[in-house]
Amino acid sequence: MPKRKVAALEKIDADFASLQYKIRRDPKSYVDDFHRQFDQYESQREIFLVSPAAASSEQVESFQNLIDLIAHVADCYPEETASFPDDLKTILSQHHTILGSELRDKIVGSLMLLRRKEVIDSANVLTCLFPILVASPSKSFRAVLFQKILSDMRNSNTKAINHPLNRTIQTVLYNMVTADRSSPRAIWAIKLTRELWKRQIWTDAKPVDVMKEACLSDNEKVAIGAVRFFLGGDKEREELEDESSDEEVDLSKIRHQIGINKKTKKQKKAYEKAVDKVHRAERKKNKPHPLNFSAFHLLHDPQQFSEQLFSKHLQNTKAKLSLDSKLLILQLITRLVGLHKLTVVSLYSWFIKFLTPRQQSVTSFLASLAQGTHNLVPPMFSNPYYKRLRMNSSRRPRLLRSRPRV
Repeated sequence: MPKRKVAALEKIDADFASLQYKIRRDPKSYVDDFHRQFDQYESQREIFLVSPAAASSEQVESFQNLIDLIAHVADCYPEETASFPDDLKTILSQHHTILGSELRDKIVGSLMLLRRKEVIDSANVLTCLFPILVASPSKSFRAVLFQKILSDMRNSNTKAINHPLNRTIQTVLYNMVTADRSSPRAIWAIKLTRELWKRQIWTDAKPVDVMKEACLSDNEKVAIGAVRFFLGGDKEREELEDESSDEEVDLSKIRHQIGINKKTKKQKKAYEKAVDKVHRAERKKNKPHPLNFSAFHLLHDPQQFSEQLFSKHLQNTKAKLSLDSKLLILQLITRLVGLHKLTVVSLYSWFIKFLTPRQQSVTSFLASLAQGTHNLVPPMFSNPYYKRLRMNSSRRPRLLRSRPRV
């Protein structure tokens, strides 16, 4: 790019930054200047929407600067900018596949800025961004959107649990999973639910229902992602708590460093920040801890769920799942059976054909069988597989004798 062009763009950026600063200091005195910029934005928006793909780099740059300016001062002129958030959502929803990455990211950033300024609420923004996250062909843009959505959900639940927002997003995710059982798009519902569960932002039964429905998906990747949530979600929570405890600040070490080094404003500020962090951690520890139920205990009907899993993924001969996927689903079913003392009638007879020495991963099948056996299983169901185990043991005495003692 020629030097003159770079200098001109830098001057425009400086002018916009200066105008933004002046408006924020005294909105009434600069209302005419704002109206001129807003009129320019509206005219450029109309031209841009006629053919977004044909816009020149100069037009896109100018449009981007105007969006940035208006987003920063929208709270100063609420009446004039009432339609501005909807304009941004429309542009993003309809044209996200053809927008340049810089303009696309600027629109997303502006929407999040308007949310932080409370010009619009979180539900308004997130219900716009989530369908775009699912539909966008750009991997980098999907990563940006996912982080923005996750960050906003965390911030919205920091001071207190935002029940209306949580219910809205949980309903969106539930509908996404159940609307099309064969769609791979539901994987984003799993990723978001898993992250919010891990961070204990969502702790109720609704996200468990989302994952329960995802386990019954026809898409293998979606189903196994949800199964892994049940098998490892609580462990992830514990690991995250351990990581946060490892990051505790050592005030005595910081005091020692300040004592031996020359005192500066930067060191003083760092010490004050560390003290504040310690106080916040202490307040968090002293708060009454919410009841943290395992996902297994929040299932509405574990008997029906285990039967549905078994009939859909294991008993169904048309199910084209890999052996590893089947073993994970079997592990989930038997854990439910063992934990809740359930009786899935066909499960034990289904096991028999896999209890042979030549069966691949036979030890995993045996571990699942042991996990799903409890004192309430009727003998008529358990006796057949006991006979099979005894029969295989008598056929291979050498193998049993050579087994090391535990």
